Amino acid sequence: MLAQSWLYGERTKSEVDHMVERHLKLPTKFDKHSSLAVLNLLAERIVFTDDVPTILYEMNDNKQITFDGMLTSARLPYDCFWMEYTTNIGIVDDDEIDYAMYGALIQRIGTEEVRMYIIIGIKFADVSDVLSTVAYVIDFPHWPPVVSSTKYNNSKALSFEVRYAFNYARLQDAKLTRALVELGSIVNELIFGIFLLTQPRVYTDEPVRWKSSHKKARATRNKPPLLEYRRIRLHICKPRKHYTQRPAITSGISDTDSDAAVQHRRYHKVMGHFRHYINHDPPHTTWIEPHYRGDPALGVTFTERDVSR
Repeated sequence: MLAQSWLYGERTKSEVDHMVERHLKLPTKFDKHSSLAVLNLLAERIVFTDDVPTILYEMNDNKQITFDGMLTSARLPYDCFWMEYTTNIGIVDDDEIDYAMYGALIQRIGTEEVRMYIIIGIKFADVSDVLSTVAYVIDFPHWPPVVSSTKYNNSKALSFEVRYAFNYARLQDAKLTRALVELGSIVNELIFGIFLLTQPRVYTDEPVRWKSSHKKARATRNKPPLLEYRRIRLHICKPRKHYTQRPAITSGISDTDSDAAVQHRRYHKVMGHFRHYINHDPPHTTWIEPHYRGDPALGVTFTERDVSR
């Protein structure tokens, strides 16, 4: 994972590293007195197991998607989350590089503004680790993003502000438009990844637990306990035909969304999603904003989402 490689591996430092660490690095333990404001700042993690740029360009070539349609439908699944993917696009004919990894910490600021901390990682053929760095920090004044006219060739481009860039001088040079094009391509691919997250899919939910012997061994060596989490595998382009209600998780409670049921769940983040009311008159779709549920006194649940076609 790029997130783990950046946190604990080889990286080129930048002036904004502390901001990314604040949201990306998980604490080793919690207690019932932990501030909810602190918990809400921790980024949920989403990992694409397929090549996002390849999916984007295939869908565009097959006319399965339009740029405007993608932008208007790109809702944020969380107020603070990390998303990453691996690709070979853009590094062909380079024998020294195995692949590139792109990731972004995406954070809602206020009611409309969104900030992206974009990290790029490179896996060189003769090096075992991924070398990574925060390459860009950009702000969108509005979300979903908007397209505006540029002063170059009367063309259209995404509207965002570059707050930090490792190659800022090149971006400022009007004669070197290649750097701007490369940044624009990365941003488009990241927005497309966000778009995919809220589209119809099926998923499997796998609890990840550690063996008792493993826990005891760590305790013997005075190491902090390993966090238990859920691995949620999302499968894109396989829409569910209908929704079914899960059995109640608490004895005697039939409505899993009731206040009584929620009080018996550990604190967790609920991903924003589209809800389809097909039996209503007329049928309609409503966007459900990301929110927080459960009781932190019972514990905190984190999820890492592996997304594939």
